[in-house]
Amino acid sequence: MRVEINDMQILHETAAVYGWSEDIGIHALASAVNSLMAAGAVNVDFPEEAGADSAKEANGTAIGAGIHIAYPPHADKPGIYRMEKRIRKVCGERKIEVLESRIYEQPLLCIPSVTINGIAAVPGKGAGTRAVEGKLPAGADIVLSKWVGMDGMLQIASEKKEALLERFTPGFIRQTLSYEKELFAGKEIETACHMGVLAIRQITRGGIFAALWELAVEGKTGLDLDLKRFLILQETVEVCEYFRLNPYQMSSAGSFLFVTADGETLKEALIKEGIMASVIGKTVKGQGKVIRNGEDVRFIDRPAPEELWKLYMLEGKRCRDKEKKFPV
Repeated sequence: MRVEINDMQILHETAAVYGWSEDIGIHALASAVNSLMAAGAVNVDFPEEAGADSAKEANGTAIGAGIHIAYPPHADKPGIYRMEKRIRKVCGERKIEVLESRIYEQPLLCIPSVTINGIAAVPGKGAGTRAVEGKLPAGADIVLSKWVGMDGMLQIASEKKEALLERFTPGFIRQTLSYEKELFAGKEIETACHMGVLAIRQITRGGIFAALWELAVEGKTGLDLDLKRFLILQETVEVCEYFRLNPYQMSSAGSFLFVTADGETLKEALIKEGIMASVIGKTVKGQGKVIRNGEDVRFIDRPAPEELWKLYMLEGKRCRDKEKKFPV
């Protein structure tokens, strides 16, 4: 959401995640902050000794976050407060002001829910808009940064570590969790904006298939894509196969789609910054959304539910069965 007040823009983004891990809230924080930057908030990395006031003065943008954690009655209360403490710690490291923090019991929940409301004040009326505005031209390149399903893989590794250790080595788990540093974007957005991209979209709930569908609908364009060019980590493939999840329909906060006139140049610029990137296809005339995989051709369907939710379906069923025993 974007509201213009005098010579300022107020940007608002919301992200929510579910889970028991004390690190789970970082995924919601990264998603909200990344979306704010993609919408126009400037990102600058500061040394640890730099304070929040220095950050505001240097980049002209104040970023704040509201933390809401709802938990079921059977939750471990100390664990919930450690979850909130972890979010506050990362906010402090990234010079994000905590505007409010609410922790409350929600009897209708079976799994803790973390919601981050990110807000940014950006100077300059009408500046910094990077969302899809109007029809995208045919023939533009679509660039993917980082990896499909990365965020979801990290959430699974954090939530289901014990289950994964039944099949994988501790070294594999450590390698998987090492990608947490890739959750927060910054350089890729600034690089893309400096090169004049036509649109930016973070890959969030529903995965890359949902992001591509929404990009096509908002941009009133068709798509012609090559599945073999989609970047995906082997760790993501292994984890998703173990839990029978589709990584292409799984959240990937920290990964972006960029629409640009010159995808190869943007790709090389991102790689030079140490960010993996690939040109995965083009915009085309019409409304068709085609994905090619060698000789196989398929069309992108309407967005499916987030794959990660399947991890909690059994737990939710247990809660519902328990509720049926209550007197009516």
